[in-house]
Amino acid sequence: MSITFGRFTDAFKPKAKIEKWNECDKLYTEKNYLQAYDAFFEYLKSDEADNVFCTMENGMLTFQLIQGSKEIRGYCDGKKVSAMAVIAGYEKANVAAFRRLMEMNYTLYYSRYAVKDNKIALKFDSSVLDCSPGKLYYGLKELATRADKQDDILLSEFKTLINAEAKAEYYSNEESALMVKYYRKWISDTLQRVSGMNHEQMSGGISYIYLNLLYKLDYFLIPQGTILSDIERMSWAYFNDKDLPVLQKINNLEEDFKKLLAYDDEKVKSNFYKTKGTFGIVPPTGKQGVDDVINNNINNIKWYVDNNHPEIAMNILEYISGYTLFTYGLNVSLRKLLGLLMRIINSDFVLEINGDAGLTMNDVPNRDMIVKEFNEYISLDKGEYPEIVLNYENIKFDTKFNFVKTTIEEILKLNYKN
Repeated sequence: MSITFGRFTDAFKPKAKIEKWNECDKLYTEKNYLQAYDAFFEYLKSDEADNVFCTMENGMLTFQLIQGSKEIRGYCDGKKVSAMAVIAGYEKANVAAFRRLMEMNYTLYYSRYAVKDNKIALKFDSSVLDCSPGKLYYGLKELATRADKQDDILLSEFKTLINAEAKAEYYSNEESALMVKYYRKWISDTLQRVSGMNHEQMSGGISYIYLNLLYKLDYFLIPQGTILSDIERMSWAYFNDKDLPVLQKINNLEEDFKKLLAYDDEKVKSNFYKTKGTFGIVPPTGKQGVDDVINNNINNIKWYVDNNHPEIAMNILEYISGYTLFTYGLNVSLRKLLGLLMRIINSDFVLEINGDAGLTMNDVPNRDMIVKEFNEYISLDKGEYPEIVLNYENIKFDTKFNFVKTTIEEILKLNYKN
């Protein structure tokens, strides 16, 4: 088996893609609209996956792009650009579902829900005179990301709707079984561990444990649909409900995790499938965003180490990586560095689902293999950021905890200035 961890991001595209964007912008300014949009779709196209297809014949440009389980199809005839994604089908009109679509239309800036031929779709269109590359990007991003998320949510909530034109590739039975196994294991183990802790005295540590579980589920299992929506809601509620006491936030997370655990296997499996992406769902963030997360949390570890709570200390370290990867679109090197820390901490899961990558030996970090990986990651951004240097002399490889802690401290020192 070979399962890729972490969600797709389109942040910090390589130089060749930036040049395509500049070409698109120039052509649009010169009113060469079809050629501009052709360059635009070259900019969107990933070097790692077949996510965008574009052809131009007889003055007509047609395109397709993939976002998760949805295919977005569209065209430009030189005067108008239009795109659409089918979300669901139905045999009989569902008034409650249609009312929901009308309500959601008010939350959209560029696109709108539409119904035709017993299908629910999300549409975007504009005259080319009013559709700059920037508007086209954000219009298609809204359409693609909303369509990808709402199909699973609507199908789950309104049972009369029918799955239509889904592009999901489901995991094998063996892969699905392992993912469900760890989904249940991580949640049940965490709930059991926290049940024996004093919530009032250890509220800070319990918060780290629960939040870390959220981001670990997201990074390794990459759930879609309703489970992704649950994870996003739980994370948002914890950090944005300022008036709610911490103990109540903890209780809310606990109840939500119990609900996640109560989902039957078929529902859980239906949220795990392989996808391609064109648009990332988190905003691009520079090195300062990573530094802020580290600085805001790294010093909290000392109390738990000094008071014999090593598991909570490790949870804080894993939380730093997981939260950052969940919240921000990062440079490829930072993304891979933090991802490797997640893999080291969870080497039992990585070993079972993807085989032995040699990153640990007898549960101890393998210095030679890790340094090799780190050097490869750094080289990916070295051309743009020549001052990136990771000091291996300061990284300890004797235990997982020391390795992750000292690596995070060295990441803090990395220079990402051009």
